Amino acid sequence: MNMKRPLISEDLFNLKIVNDPQISPDGSRIAYVETVMERNTNQYKSRIWIASASGQEQPRPLTSGSELNYAPRWSPDGKWIAFVSTRSGSRRLWIMPGNGGEPQPLSRIRNVASPPVWSPDGRTIACIVGLKTDDTNKEEEHSLSPRERFTKDVLLIDQLRYKLDSVGFLADRRWHLFTVRAVGPERGTARQLTYGDYHFASPAWSPDGRFIAVAGNRIAEKTELDLINDIWVVPSGGGELRRLTRQKGPADHPVWSPDGRFIAYTGHDRHSGYYTNRGIWIVPSEGGEPRELTADFDFPVGDYAIKDVLGVEQPGVSPHWSPDGKSVLMIVSAHGAVNLWRFAVSDGQGRQLTKGERVIFNLSFRSGAVATVRFAMAVTSPTLPSDIWVGEIDGTSVRERQITNVNRDWLDRVAITRPSRFTFQSPGGPEGEGWILYPPYARSEKTAAILQIHGGPTVMYGYVFFFEFQLLASNGFSVIYTNPRGSMGYGEPFAAAIRGDWGNHDYADLMAAVDASLQLGALDPQRLGVAGGSYGGYMTDWMITQNNRFKAAVSMRGISNLYSFFGTSDGGYLHAEEFGGPPWEHPQRYLKRSPISFVDNVQTPLLLIHSDRDFRVPIEQGEQFYTALKFLRRDVRMLRFLTETHELSREGKPWHRVVRFDHILQWFRTYLMKKSNV
Repeated sequence: MNMKRPLISEDLFNLKIVNDPQISPDGSRIAYVETVMERNTNQYKSRIWIASASGQEQPRPLTSGSELNYAPRWSPDGKWIAFVSTRSGSRRLWIMPGNGGEPQPLSRIRNVASPPVWSPDGRTIACIVGLKTDDTNKEEEHSLSPRERFTKDVLLIDQLRYKLDSVGFLADRRWHLFTVRAVGPERGTARQLTYGDYHFASPAWSPDGRFIAVAGNRIAEKTELDLINDIWVVPSGGGELRRLTRQKGPADHPVWSPDGRFIAYTGHDRHSGYYTNRGIWIVPSEGGEPRELTADFDFPVGDYAIKDVLGVEQPGVSPHWSPDGKSVLMIVSAHGAVNLWRFAVSDGQGRQLTKGERVIFNLSFRSGAVATVRFAMAVTSPTLPSDIWVGEIDGTSVRERQITNVNRDWLDRVAITRPSRFTFQSPGGPEGEGWILYPPYARSEKTAAILQIHGGPTVMYGYVFFFEFQLLASNGFSVIYTNPRGSMGYGEPFAAAIRGDWGNHDYADLMAAVDASLQLGALDPQRLGVAGGSYGGYMTDWMITQNNRFKAAVSMRGISNLYSFFGTSDGGYLHAEEFGGPPWEHPQRYLKRSPISFVDNVQTPLLLIHSDRDFRVPIEQGEQFYTALKFLRRDVRMLRFLTETHELSREGKPWHRVVRFDHILQWFRTYLMKKSNV
């Protein structure tokens, strides 16, 4: 019998990650992106591949090299693929024949910050470009004076939103809409269509090519406290912006109806902040009152499933109009799964089209007036890191087929396990859902178990391949992961139950989940650990201040002090609305729910993992908790990454991710594994 080996942390380098499948206009081919992590360079490398929609031909690469190539987009006639590449040193637009051939640079514009979007006539491409006020070419720097050259690292800040995790400082950055000529004598000529102290995203061409819809925050009367976008329309040849919506919440991913009369977009219009379900909205393209198509729907549209295996530049998912304009297609997050739904424009009635314990995280559709809708999707499941599938919708029936199997050889060699679902209920709370990932081999005794807590809080654990969980399970630990109140995918009241009240209902649900999992009989109640990142790090800190049931804890990029978090995080001040005002007005509300207020209760050995360039949960949050515990002479260590951001566990340098795994494994081995008598 050929026994599979346990996972090791360096298996991260064996993973192939595929995403962003783009179906050709005739529906016969799929362009997609494959990302790998390189051991010797400590870098990510992504290439564009092409596969037949029939699955009868072996996929083949269209690009080569060690740089990033991503965001492939077909021209309307299927003859060309535009994409973004770093092969010239910065993120620029490139173009290549749809059947393969030598890629060519399309434009000199740098810092392309969105996928290219072709005009209906195939002559022009729209994209978002990140602009910097000091964005000079290297060849121009020699003309700068010594004062200019040597003071470029001095930043004058006069705005509230001046930094963003994984991006950097925003005081000198804006994201604007550009068009680039793709054919003819003016090929490569770029034109800027939006200007000013604003940011724009998600461009979409009208069917006649005369206008471009875009999401943006160009509203003078709104303040920096409002994380609000509206949908705008601008003439594709340049001109005045026209505002279509007046949202109280976000509006993103506009898409024109086939006849050009309406624009569908995603967002919400209620003041529940992060806890509000995003829905599908429709607004007349000439102006009028927006209508929420999914007003009576229980679940959020989009992908809320948290993952630690991601390809580069994961694109968002936009709604898609049916060819007859009578319905809108969109993915929905519900009960740990993400599947495709259809919503009728007439009454918003929703019908689930795809099923299964999996997550669809990217989608594209064949355009045109064909009755049968063909689409390509990137899929993950608990035992499938990622692969590309093709589907066809014919009326109410859906047919699917898998066309890639990029990790087959690796999966044949390593021990991967399937999760077991269970339910739980805290006193007075709703029924919750969770999973246990047991070690993938026979067990003669009860196993040590680690409760993993997701971040957000408004995301969900679900049916995805989670490398960290599989690594822990393969090394002898059972992993408990759940969706307590505060999670998405279970109805808006479920998510909003913790609004302004962190550490209450969510804590009760998590402890109920632990008790329910112990009752199943396979876990050792004397060898429990707890771990989590971001909000999950907050909850990890909180739980070990409230009880001593856990024998070891790992808190990753966690919040320890909500009072100071308000002023140091890139979005901490947004919690003022949630907590009824800023901390100086309600200090006890913030401190009452801050783990630092109860740090002297901690007896659990704690490993803190944090990154110096984390703007979301700044390093001072970890430092406070570490210093307090060291002062109290408790068992604590800090693993500090000097050059990483909040996204370390998902997008950090590959070897940093490996070292992070090794420290987590060693910490839990030290405190949870039984000692040998040898």
